Amino acid sequence: METIFKNKVALVTGGRSGIGRGTALAFAKKRAKVAVADWKENDKMVDLIKELGSKAIFLEWDVSKTDEGTAMVAQTIAAFGRLDYAFNNAGIEGATASTQD
Repeated sequence: METIFKNKVALVTGGRSGIGRGTALAFAKKRAKVAVADWKENDKMVDLIKELGSKAIFLEWDVSKTDEGTAMVAQTIAAFGRLDYAFNNAGIEGATASTQD
């Protein structure tokens, strides 16, 4: 495995499933330490990352609550001493409208 991200720290929001999950695992395969943030915990994600030889933490975070974003970043830095990459994948559903609207 390549170690291009060794000693780097990545924060992935919406990291428990889908594109976020894939991104968190991709960072881990490249040896980044990964903070997985999502509204609902998935212990298996942290375990999978650790099985890949990287360090990981889970951060409970609700994208609709602005004040939780600051805490999420602070917790990542507290756990790993830095933050190098943020993959902002989390979102919330709203009313469907045409792009121009």
